[in-house]
Amino acid sequence: MINQFASYMEENGWQVERYENPNQYISDTVTSRYKNIPKQWLEFIESIKCMMNAEETIWFLCAYDYDMQSDEAFPWNAWEQISLESASGDKEWERKIRIFWENHLPIVMSVKGGYSYYAISMKDGSVVRGAEPEFEECEVAAPSFAEFMGKIVKGEILAGILEN
Repeated sequence: MINQFASYMEENGWQVERYENPNQYISDTVTSRYKNIPKQWLEFIESIKCMMNAEETIWFLCAYDYDMQSDEAFPWNAWEQISLESASGDKEWERKIRIFWENHLPIVMSVKGGYSYYAISMKDGSVVRGAEPEFEECEVAAPSFAEFMGKIVKGEILAGILEN
């Protein structure tokens, strides 16, 4: 499924870089914070080194994006950081933001037409979508990461959501 998905994305103008051999590196940031990470997503980040649209405004987060040493313009948890800055001083709001992000692993980030993301819910494995200004208000896009990839390949998500 991952190879089919990567090929589809390449055919549709996305930049895709694959590992020659499975990458076993996954940042402790991810594995210590998130429990119940779906196997399909782990296989994805073991296979895909980089995946972004031609304009570099939408990208799938890959293994090294979660490395805290990374000097990316938008760290993997940028939307969480923005929310916490907005809640500055409101302890209850900050607590709710932290709980939300402890249960939602960001997997896709977008700066195209505003800030948005896709994340995997650690509660049920579904893929959710959220956007600014209230990042924590999200909707289910697919019941699993595998079905998320399938919906993109079928054109059900890419045309309607990733390219917004």
